[in-house]
Amino acid sequence: MRKAQQREIPPAQPNAHGELMQRAWQNCREALALCQRDSTARRQALDFAKHASLVAPRHMQRWEEILSGDHIEHVALLFERASFFELKPSEQAWWDQLIQSAPFAPVLGDRRREQIKREYRFFNENQGSSMTLEQFDHICRAAAAIANVSQVYVFGANAILPWLAAAGHPIPLPAFNPSRELDLSVGNDALDTLIDGAIGELSSFDQTFSVYAHGVSLSSFQAPINWQSRMARRTEPVRGVEIMTPHPHDLMLAKLVAGRPKDFEFARRVAVLFPVTEEEIKRLVEEFRQAHPQTVRQLLQNLETWREH
Repeated sequence: MRKAQQREIPPAQPNAHGELMQRAWQNCREALALCQRDSTARRQALDFAKHASLVAPRHMQRWEEILSGDHIEHVALLFERASFFELKPSEQAWWDQLIQSAPFAPVLGDRRREQIKREYRFFNENQGSSMTLEQFDHICRAAAAIANVSQVYVFGANAILPWLAAAGHPIPLPAFNPSRELDLSVGNDALDTLIDGAIGELSSFDQTFSVYAHGVSLSSFQAPINWQSRMARRTEPVRGVEIMTPHPHDLMLAKLVAGRPKDFEFARRVAVLFPVTEEEIKRLVEEFRQAHPQTVRQLLQNLETWREH
């Protein structure tokens, strides 16, 4: 019996995530090319990698090794392929880890950085990967209807939106690079899970409106003990749902606990638009200690790293 001929399965077409990866891949190539040509850029990238290794040690250690001349075969392969998707899956995985936290932005020079911002803004606007205040309200209204409640708590990066709007800033504000996800809670873990399943990522709500809810427990928000005394109350205009959002400084500390590069950037933006003094930070840290003594050390370490940047 003749053996059936095996057919090669064509690679899947890149989706929205794939397009973003491809864009990051191209930026990564350009950054390395610039580092090869320019010793100052190379030094800046090395310094950045050394500082960032406190936050993402595995990724940044690899960048430091590359900039110091290691991994020649991988770097050579990078310049042999025009597309990220031309790589074998094993090589994709290797570079995927790297470009997610790549330090190309700080080494590209002002003009190139502005171009990257414009490109990402265009991508976000066309892929629906940001959130308007109307979408913010819509998600909260839908969550309240599912849980049959009249009050919703919102956390995460997009909780800053009502504060930005109240301060007269445009929504979305590109500098914050908001996402399509809204972290929220109605104060009941079972209902939060129900919301997550009904209007969460990949739900029909997400597919229809290009934004989604992430139902999380109210207790998961790591913030200073008195954060609820500082939160703002926004009334959703259609059904009158009351939306609670933490103060920007409480959001900032919660992000600094997580301590990812994007969290440091978020905290930096908050400190610019909603200035905070050293005395206020000390007071908030002490409040945080009362609420979360087990993670205050992590907060203090991340706070020092953030200050260095």
